[in-house]
Amino acid sequence: MFTRVLVMLALVPAAVVMAEPAHAHARPANGFSRQGPWNTKLPRHVPLAANSAAVVENIRLDKVNNYGSWAVNTDEYSTPIFTVGRDTPTQRWTFSDCLNLPELAPVIADSLAAVPTPADLIVSKGTDAQVTIYQPATDTYWDFWRAEKDAAGHWSACWGGKIEHYSRNPGIFANPLGATATGLPMGAFTIRIDELRRGRIDHAVNIATVRTRKDCDSWPATRNDGNTEGADIACEGQRFRLDPAFDVSVLRSPAARTIARAMQEYGLIMTDKAGALVTYAEDPRPSMAANGGVDPYFALMDPDDIVPDGVEKYLILGEIPVERLQALPYDYGRPC
Repeated sequence: MFTRVLVMLALVPAAVVMAEPAHAHARPANGFSRQGPWNTKLPRHVPLAANSAAVVENIRLDKVNNYGSWAVNTDEYSTPIFTVGRDTPTQRWTFSDCLNLPELAPVIADSLAAVPTPADLIVSKGTDAQVTIYQPATDTYWDFWRAEKDAAGHWSACWGGKIEHYSRNPGIFANPLGATATGLPMGAFTIRIDELRRGRIDHAVNIATVRTRKDCDSWPATRNDGNTEGADIACEGQRFRLDPAFDVSVLRSPAARTIARAMQEYGLIMTDKAGALVTYAEDPRPSMAANGGVDPYFALMDPDDIVPDGVEKYLILGEIPVERLQALPYDYGRPC
């Protein structure tokens, strides 16, 4: 994930902050600024990249050649999202240095110094072992990558970051922090269980695919781990949308309809490369722990119980035609 990791260690800027307007509206579900790239609706008519069709065709080929599905990552290669109280005990996490880059220790030191760490904290399954923590009382947010707890209960992480003044942040970590290869916070784009329950997602979602363009990052990404040469390969950070003329009512799953509408209204942002074509939704295990072990995605994705439990996440987006995606130009929406 961090093959081109962290190139400006001496130039780590202060957290990116954008001012909020004086008028009040309901906060976006992801909690980041209304003016950031995640929470800004796309106009119906937007410029497309000149090579949009070719870029999208390569994404379609990634789907065809890698399991043939567009999956929703839930408990694997996504993130559990923990909202914690002011009185949650803090812990000084350890920098695990799994990449053998000891020079990064000072860069992440502040993010690890005092992390509110609930006793029931878990990380996503899979080698990324990610976790997201948000503390409303201090308006502070953390993402961690390759996080783990030792036998004594002490936590460590190989990378990640902290965002202060979360509600004023547009949803971009200061380079080179962040748990994704693009420096984009998991909490900005990850689909929430409650969003699927209410049938409304009011932010852009993410897309990750197998081939991303080498040495290419498009705003809002601050870095990339692209692996493939070629002008028609998707760039990490690049924004896409589902063709607004596509009729989402034809989708059988109500959750698929909700996700597809968000893809039309807010778009999708390429946040990482992956082993297949995927979009992320929050890890259900914290919800399951409070709900008798029932995975809420079974009923949300497949309310008529058409497919075996556990298969839903691999099929839910299958009816969305990948070829109806549209690629926007690099750096679309970047503030002047």
